[in-house]
Amino acid sequence: MAAIPLTVAGIYFAAQAVLTTSTPLVAVASGSMMPTLEVGDLIIVQGVPPGNIKIDDIIIFNAPQGSRTIHRVKEVRTLPNGTIQFKTKGDANPNADAYWISEQNVQGRLLYRMPYLGWLTLEPAITVMLIAIVIVVIVVWPETRRKRH
Repeated sequence: MAAIPLTVAGIYFAAQAVLTTSTPLVAVASGSMMPTLEVGDLIIVQGVPPGNIKIDDIIIFNAPQGSRTIHRVKEVRTLPNGTIQFKTKGDANPNADAYWISEQNVQGRLLYRMPYLGWLTLEPAITVMLIAIVIVVIVVWPETRRKRH
């Protein structure tokens, strides 16, 4: 039974290394990027150098209020000290965000979207139910096979 959580953890750590970001998987928790990204989507994030982020890229960043945010880049500027900043906006929002995002707060760029899979992390009851089903199958299935022989 411990093999499943260890395998999941191993895959996650491998994804961090391969995708060069500490957050390779992120669940979409708000509708600010609709219709491009829906609540409950799971996105794969790839770490990229700040200089490779362009206008219209979708980036994942830590917003000033502390929340993880997924928005589209609308402007890019480089400060005199060489720091790159990004002005972002959610596709469903009427206005751009009121703040600039510094390159240090960017976790990565959207690589791929997987519809609905984010609900596993957004709604813990679904995850608990799936784990319970797997446990029942693991426990009951060998018993049924043994009775046939």
